[in-house]
Amino acid sequence: MQIVRLTHETDFEGWRMAARGLLGQSIAPETLEWRIGEERSGLFDLPEFDAAHSQPRNPGSDFKVPRDFIDLCSKAILHRDPSRFGLLYRLLWRLQQEPKLLQVSFDPDVAKVQAMVKAVRRDLHKMKAFVRFREIEMEGGEPEFIAWFEPSQHIVQASAPFFTGRFTNMRWSILTPDICMHWDGKTLSYRPGARKADAPTEDAGEELWRAYYRSIFNPARLKVSAMLAQMPKKYWRNLPEAPLIAGLIANSSKRMDNMMIAPPTEPQRKIVKYVAKKASPERHIDASNPSDALRALNERMLATTEFPLAVHATHAVFGVGTASATIMLLGEQPGEHEDLAGQPFVGPAGKLLNQALLEAGIQRSEAYVTNALKHYKFKLQGTRRVRMLPGVGDIKTYLPWLQGEITIVQPQVVIALGTVAAHAITGVALEMEANRGKIFQLAANRQALVTYHPSYILRSQDAATRQLRYEKLVADLKLAVSMVIKTA
Repeated sequence: MQIVRLTHETDFEGWRMAARGLLGQSIAPETLEWRIGEERSGLFDLPEFDAAHSQPRNPGSDFKVPRDFIDLCSKAILHRDPSRFGLLYRLLWRLQQEPKLLQVSFDPDVAKVQAMVKAVRRDLHKMKAFVRFREIEMEGGEPEFIAWFEPSQHIVQASAPFFTGRFTNMRWSILTPDICMHWDGKTLSYRPGARKADAPTEDAGEELWRAYYRSIFNPARLKVSAMLAQMPKKYWRNLPEAPLIAGLIANSSKRMDNMMIAPPTEPQRKIVKYVAKKASPERHIDASNPSDALRALNERMLATTEFPLAVHATHAVFGVGTASATIMLLGEQPGEHEDLAGQPFVGPAGKLLNQALLEAGIQRSEAYVTNALKHYKFKLQGTRRVRMLPGVGDIKTYLPWLQGEITIVQPQVVIALGTVAAHAITGVALEMEANRGKIFQLAANRQALVTYHPSYILRSQDAATRQLRYEKLVADLKLAVSMVIKTA
């Protein structure tokens, strides 16, 4: 027997390196014992496998696994079952003789690892759904939000992208028995596990929340089994409304009986007539001050125009940059990061755009950056917001706002990033590959240049395609610079 030692409970890269070395030396699964933590020497200790210095017995040989196997391993390793490392290596070993093993759902090893993955995914979902932050006041009066959660699996680090993306502008900490996660608004860090007593027990808003929960509880729709399936009792102790649940369930039959014997009430019919918002009095706009004119435009558009997307969006994302820029960068719509921050192009696509602008010799601060739509269009899938493609109606709704920006900024060149932006600026639905790099003549001797949206580049299927599209974007931005020089 040999010991294979990993550094921590979710050491996927360590397991992967060790598995490669073990398989390269044809070491069978049954001869191994997987352990976590630092080496402890003793008289009767087993020899340890050194993955870093292992040499394959057959240097010319290689091994392959199905594409889904790596993803399966990365999730199964988050499970708490101590046998998971040995199980995954046994699957890897067997896959060399049985390439289609993962398709055999009734195989005991396959069934067990699939059950582990399902448990991990379920725990991730529950953490996203049942973490409850409580507000505390730090030194200097700045609020911080603390939550206590007890995950069943090792999922805290895997949940980090959800919480940093959803609560970007908050300072928060999630405490768990194994590991604590801290976000200061910019940097994510981890610390050793904590006790429940380290988390605040209640904040000022919880009594208000309990009153609201009590008022919306509908006994006619109560299905205890369904509720327990979606919200197991283990999570109740961390929910502010938990003390109410047992009483509300116990009294539900009585409340239903009272509802049944109560006399009917007269329906409250109210005729609602839609009245369009009256335009606010026009402020005097100093034509020599484009910044003031843009602020007035933004205020006027929000005050006088109905924007359906504004109902669910976090912010209206206004244009930023030089108000008298020669180049306008026109995106499609705010994304998740932009909606939360209230600024255009601040997420991954914005970082890629910044890099491309630098390579093309454009200072972003000297351009004017905006979007065809000023609100984030999305749909909810559970607790996740999924981006939706803007339609023609959306483009038309926001077009007066964009036209107002162009009138004030007076750019010489508008760079349309993506098909939605191209449609908004040219009035025609354009296919990207056929029109990328093309120049379109606009009113007032202005020109538009169509190119890729940075997020489209990031969604490329492979690195080679991504690099090629990025180089084309940089080339188009350089072309825009030359267009400004020629017309200056």
